[in-house]
Amino acid sequence: MGHRSLATAAAAALLLGAAAVPASAADPTAPPARPGGTATSALTLLSLALAGHDVRVGGVTLASDSLKGAPSSTVTITPLKLDGTAYGEKTVDAGHSPGSIPVVDSSTVAPGLGALATVKSPAFTASSTSASGSSAKAGTTSLGSVQVLGLPVKLDGALNVASSVDQTGALGEKTLTIRNLALPSVADLLAALGLDLPKLPTSTLNDLVNKLGLVNGPITTAQQALGTAEQAIKTQLDAADAAVADASAKAKTATDGLVGKNSALAAAQKDLDTKTAALQPLKNAVTTAQANLTAANKPVTDASAAVTAALAGRTLAEYAALGVPIPAVANALAALAAAQSSSAAAISSATAAVTSATTALAAAQSAADVAKVAFDAAQAAVTLAKQTITTALTAVDAANAALATLLVQVQPQATKLVAAVTAVLDTTPLVSIDRLTVQTQAAVRSAKPGGQSAKVVGGEVQGLRVLGTDVLKNVLGNSTISLFDLSGATLASVTSKVNGLTGILSSVLSNVPALPTLSVPAPKVELLTKSMSTGITGGFGTAQNTVRALQITIPPITLPAAIALPGAVRLPAFSGLPAPASGAALVSQQVVLGMGTLTEQARFRPSALAVTPGTAANPGTGSPATPAQLPRTGLPAGVALFGVVLVAGGVLLRRRLAQDSAV
Repeated sequence: MGHRSLATAAAAALLLGAAAVPASAADPTAPPARPGGTATSALTLLSLALAGHDVRVGGVTLASDSLKGAPSSTVTITPLKLDGTAYGEKTVDAGHSPGSIPVVDSSTVAPGLGALATVKSPAFTASSTSASGSSAKAGTTSLGSVQVLGLPVKLDGALNVASSVDQTGALGEKTLTIRNLALPSVADLLAALGLDLPKLPTSTLNDLVNKLGLVNGPITTAQQALGTAEQAIKTQLDAADAAVADASAKAKTATDGLVGKNSALAAAQKDLDTKTAALQPLKNAVTTAQANLTAANKPVTDASAAVTAALAGRTLAEYAALGVPIPAVANALAALAAAQSSSAAAISSATAAVTSATTALAAAQSAADVAKVAFDAAQAAVTLAKQTITTALTAVDAANAALATLLVQVQPQATKLVAAVTAVLDTTPLVSIDRLTVQTQAAVRSAKPGGQSAKVVGGEVQGLRVLGTDVLKNVLGNSTISLFDLSGATLASVTSKVNGLTGILSSVLSNVPALPTLSVPAPKVELLTKSMSTGITGGFGTAQNTVRALQITIPPITLPAAIALPGAVRLPAFSGLPAPASGAALVSQQVVLGMGTLTEQARFRPSALAVTPGTAANPGTGSPATPAQLPRTGLPAGVALFGVVLVAGGVLLRRRLAQDSAV
């Protein structure tokens, strides 16, 4: 009995030990869920908006994807897109890699663009692979060529674009280098906008180069020679200049005043029209009321006619003097009295209606008469203002003629100064850059905070000049700056200096006393505008950025006919606009030129590993974590080990007892 008890205890301990072994996962061979994501990297080398046209040159879009079936990558190159229509577009995938995309010339594929712009796209190379994930690359060693309004935009450079997705993340990146960029010169741009620069007053041109710091040796010599010649007639010149300024000021005041007077006239006209229109319904009401009164009086009128007929030529007084009643007359008089009695109320009401309608019409007519007086006064004010403007402009012409007569004496010196100034403006680009390099990146490594980035990762600007001024050196003391440093207050200072220079151009050219309608708004120069964001959406880490290297906006100018180039209205800058009236000012089209618009987007979801024996996935990273433990359903492992020891001891004890029994 004791032997059986001991064996039973050992067996129980063995079972306990077996129960304490951890249970394994249901499917230890299940593979991990595949990580996946998408990445795009896109760029437009050059964009142009002009005269209702949208031109885009050198479009590159790289896309890598490991979410839709097998990993794939494509490179799409759009050499030229005009108003939404692509020319020469080609897509390179892994099955057709590597590929090349040739130059596309707008004069061949889109001749309708004409003189507005002519572009030749750069030649591109592209490659794509799906090995070890998906990745794509594209690049070019030139940036093509472009002409805007018939003017060449000088530029050179290179581009490298890449996108990839693998098991570790998604990445879009690119490097753009622009070298020796030069927009057209000030003189060329103004000419393309119709302005005949030499027709501006010499003093205006001289003021412009002085304020922009463009005075050189030839200009200094010409200024000195003109100053000496003018000194001899200084008194007359000062008087003539003052007369021009005074006449111009009066013309401007009169012109400005006409605007208000025209508004007052329009208001008076509207008021008169409204009050005149209100008369007719009131006139109709009077007519209706009078007709109603006539109808109400008809029974009395008819009875009175019957009395007259019965009297047979007699008067009532004569009839009364007869003293003899005449039945017909008596009956007629009785009928008249009855008609008067029965119609009295209707006649009274109709009479009141006529009185009311007549009173309302009289009041409305009075209001219309007052409005007509106000309109006549407003019309007279406009007529007088126009006469004042005509007189003022005549005075301006006379003052300018007198000044021109004086200037004939110094014309040779003035001509040399104008030539020296225009020569400088003809070699001074609106904007030029020796070198601009931009490196951007959007990367996602995880779907946890901090696992995404979108940023400019490198680059620099060297030799940024606006209207001849080295902006960086002027503001920072150095012509070169890293893009990491060109931000915040530093970028604000650089932008302020740029705006100041373009503001000088606008201020000088828009305030010419002899040309009060000339308006040249400041060109807008935007350098390195950026938009970047990261986040986590739907289990994916996301990152995106957009960087535009440079954008130039040239607003419309208002150009008086007196200083317009011959045939200016036929220039591309005025394409599609209605022809102005003879002698009226011209208004040009706006021009927007963008250089290097870079975008990246990345989206990635890390792997979600299946649970394997002894491990569990760490959500969001796909990396092994603390060994996985299924729910405990037995005793601790130490108890199991103790059970094994008991079993072994029990076996030995049984053998010993068996031997003892045999003895």
